[in-house]
Amino acid sequence: MKKKKGMGILSWLILILCLVIAGFSAWKLWGYYQKYHNGEKEYEQLTEYVKENTENVEESEKEEQKDSCPITVDFEALSQINSDVVGWIYIPDSEINYPIVQNPDNEYYLNHTFEGKDNFTGAIFLDSLCQPDFSSDNSIVYGHNLKTGVMFGTLKKMYDIDYNKEADYREHPVIWILTPEENMEYRIFAAREISARNDTDVYMVEAGIENEYADFLNEQKEKSAYITDTELDETEPMLTLSTCTSSSEDGRFVVQAIRIQKVAP
Repeated sequence: MKKKKGMGILSWLILILCLVIAGFSAWKLWGYYQKYHNGEKEYEQLTEYVKENTENVEESEKEEQKDSCPITVDFEALSQINSDVVGWIYIPDSEINYPIVQNPDNEYYLNHTFEGKDNFTGAIFLDSLCQPDFSSDNSIVYGHNLKTGVMFGTLKKMYDIDYNKEADYREHPVIWILTPEENMEYRIFAAREISARNDTDVYMVEAGIENEYADFLNEQKEKSAYITDTELDETEPMLTLSTCTSSSEDGRFVVQAIRIQKVAP
């Protein structure tokens, strides 16, 4: 009888332990969900400072002129929320529509939102070594690859043919970068998965001489996972979007684009 009683107590202890573990796991999961929800809500609210320019876009299409910037951003209001704001990234017909920040510490916005809140969603940020007006030879913009599609979570779906067989850069060929001074349109010329440890050349910010930059552009296009019809112009700066991948710890997926025009806001 004593043995049976002892087994009963042990069973209760195991049950209580399992309930504690389950409760802790549920609490952690809820915390994760809350942070994701809060981060997503914050960025949805920030789109209140963006206005679509549908009339300008339709007019440029009719007249077969250069593309007109499809949005207008209230940078004055955004700077009052966060003085680190340097631009806005917009890819037409996609979920990528976010403010861009820059901080002397590249680690900061990996786990802080635009409003400076501690959150794994982070923010879209420009490399600290790049010029804030995107005049560097290679302006590098980072964002998390979240499974929910937030931030740069849709880059691979749109541009990685190994990840998504239906991916076609021609469906999303341009990237708009807006700053308080200029609106810039870039056209994609390359996309591929790299090793952040071995392919460090991708993160070159400034070329030493003009010929070096031209060679760099051609080399990056040749290394692309697929051929694009975008013509390169060594007199124009380029843009690199970089996000992490799940294939390896140092795996990164990059999308590279060349500037094709800049216009006043």
